[in-house]
Amino acid sequence: MKQNKLISFRLPVIVCLLTCGLLYCFSYLIENSFEKFSIQQNVTELNSVITSVERELSYYAPDENRDEFFQNLLLILTGHHRLFVYIIDDSGKIVYRTRGPNLSIALTPTVLEQIIKNHRTAIANVDKASYRIAASRLMVENGKQFTTIAAVARDLQLEFIGRLRHGLGILIIIACVLALIGSVMTIYITQKPINRLIKKIERINLKSLNYRIPTTSVPTKYVSLVTAFNNVLNRMQDVFHRQHNFTADIAHEMRTPITNLTTQTQIVLNNARSTEEYREILYSNLEEYEKMSQMISDMLFLAQADNRQLIPNLICIDLHDMIMMMCDYFEPLTDEKHITFCLEGNCSHIQGDKRMLGRAISNILSNAIRYTPEKEKITITLSQVTEKRVKIIISNPGTKIDSKHLPHLFDRFYRIDESRHRNENDNSSGAGIGLAIVKSIIEAHKGSIYAESDDLSTRFVINLPTVN
Repeated sequence: MKQNKLISFRLPVIVCLLTCGLLYCFSYLIENSFEKFSIQQNVTELNSVITSVERELSYYAPDENRDEFFQNLLLILTGHHRLFVYIIDDSGKIVYRTRGPNLSIALTPTVLEQIIKNHRTAIANVDKASYRIAASRLMVENGKQFTTIAAVARDLQLEFIGRLRHGLGILIIIACVLALIGSVMTIYITQKPINRLIKKIERINLKSLNYRIPTTSVPTKYVSLVTAFNNVLNRMQDVFHRQHNFTADIAHEMRTPITNLTTQTQIVLNNARSTEEYREILYSNLEEYEKMSQMISDMLFLAQADNRQLIPNLICIDLHDMIMMMCDYFEPLTDEKHITFCLEGNCSHIQGDKRMLGRAISNILSNAIRYTPEKEKITITLSQVTEKRVKIIISNPGTKIDSKHLPHLFDRFYRIDESRHRNENDNSSGAGIGLAIVKSIIEAHKGSIYAESDDLSTRFVINLPTVN
């Protein structure tokens, strides 16, 4: 909860800082653009006035045509607000000056020469006022030189820029405050349904895993989130249900041999027995121990599979030869029921763990023998699906398995009906974990397995890569 509050506090601050940064950059661009425009305007105005003054100096000699020259200068300066002109001859005499700052002392001789040489402008402060100054030197026909100095006041521009900066600063502050308030309100409004969801989720525990959050009670944008969460609950409930059943089934499976051992031991202790009778009882107990040991070994195998600790020892395997050997191994069982094996097709060799794959196929074959009616045939088909994949189909006739059971055949201790209980002559398969072991082995080889069933037969289809 504290972390949520911290995030809720950080986000408005980040939004506020981003808004401040963005508006500051925007205001800087505005101020900088206006300042450049003002400078360009002043330079253009100064150059225009200096050009006009020099044109008059080339037409009229200030000493000979003083009245006409001054009159024309007045016409040139008309319309230029707060623009000042100084004209100095080569002897340092002021030929003309407008009323205003003394421009002859505003610039040092060195700075003045640099302005004239580089055709640049300079900033000078005279009498607590700021001016932009330009200068030029002209030589007329009689050999005399005139230096023209023009200056325009910057006070109004500086004042406007200052007001603009002040206004933009206020705008930034107001925008940041509004952004902070807006983001806080947005987060509050946005998190309100999320907080309601969190409260509903916090109420879910092991006793209420069947509860689902209704999608009609949440905003549209959170429907996909709630749907995903409900799906997670479905999977969790399924896992807990399977775990519960698994615990109950393993307890049931372990109870039977333990009960047999306890009963037989009690019977033995009640009466004296001959050596042969003790031997028979011990053999019977040994069978129960072997069943329990096999079951524990199978459970450890499945635990390794769950933890992805099954690492196949890869070798080259000829599936056709391996399955032929298995058919020979199961021949005593098939002869009892007059069942025959039919191996069809062929495929390329694969890379796999021969012991693990042999165990998987053996479990399927023993399962097929158990449910195949007498005098019927079990068909094993090998085929090359692609260059890198092969398929094994083990098909046996028998009662059709309902489609609702097919996805669960590989679940541990799953039984379709009570009639399919553990066979005393079979261990892992009868305990209900044989097909679970098959699936773990096939998946450890990066393959897949599924079951099909119809009125004619039940088929287990295995897909395996040729190279793991």
